[in-house]
Amino acid sequence: MHKSFDLFFVSSNNHKYHEAKKILDSFGINLGFLKSNLEEIQSNSLHDIAMAKARDAFSKFKKPIIIEDDGLFIDSVGGFPGPYSSYVFKTIGNKGILNLLKNNRKAKFVSIITYCDKTLLEYFDGKLCGKISKTPK
Repeated sequence: MHKSFDLFFVSSNNHKYHEAKKILDSFGINLGFLKSNLEEIQSNSLHDIAMAKARDAFSKFKKPIIIEDDGLFIDSVGGFPGPYSSYVFKTIGNKGILNLLKNNRKAKFVSIITYCDKTLLEYFDGKLCGKISKTPK
């Protein structure tokens, strides 16, 4: 029997989908997964990137979708890497990030969930403030 979904999570990352599914299951929302590499615009704004990705996902699948985008913003380096976190981690890794830091290790992790259907494009954001660990785990 074909399973019906209320909403689809669009990403190339299975782990993000499973995390979202676990959360939405607790609200009775049946979340499907559409694996896709979405267009990622170049922008200093995590919000603008997330909105563009949601539009791209909806235009591809024509179903109610959500996407998630995130970034790490480190105070001592002016909020860097921010929306460029994935590229920076692939390029210099955790050890490289630790080498950039001075005595101020304060940072925040920002996550944006964007919903899109035929008539609505809406985002929800959350942030978690903390400090960067001294060990590259």
